[in-house]
Amino acid sequence: MKQVLAIAASFGIAISIPACQQQEKQSFQPPATDTTAIKASIDSLGRVVQKAHDTKDSTLMASTWAEDGILIIAGSPPVQGRGAIVSVLSNMPPLPPGGTMEIHPLDIRVMSHEWAYVLGVDSLKYTAPGATKQTIETSTFFVLVRKTSEGWQTYRETLTPNQASGKQQ
Repeated sequence: MKQVLAIAASFGIAISIPACQQQEKQSFQPPATDTTAIKASIDSLGRVVQKAHDTKDSTLMASTWAEDGILIIAGSPPVQGRGAIVSVLSNMPPLPPGGTMEIHPLDIRVMSHEWAYVLGVDSLKYTAPGATKQTIETSTFFVLVRKTSEGWQTYRETLTPNQASGKQQ
């Protein structure tokens, strides 16, 4: 080893040799994630999404989507970007007269201080003209939510109908 150091020194080369002493290992501890606060923020986002859909408020709807969001609705090609997503959602047919749409989150998981997901079911309830029983159509959704500089927003959403036609109650 002395020969290597001597040769290196004669050529003006610096060589770093690790110290023989055992170095103390440092463990990285990520900051604690306040899952309760994040879940409250996700619940709030869900209420804004519900209100945006109920009122057909495109500005409010845009506030719930990340600029680079992607929406996938079964049977349709993926829609990319906030503007395109808001356009598609704004141009969906209106609910049937007297119909209601409800969002039912089943599982909210916080993965980090920046990422969470929501799995749930949407329920469309209405009574068709001339019918005596209410029809309920459901879809399953999976939403990947991300904390952006604008707050918690939908980053990816997949929406799949649960049955070909609604069941009556």
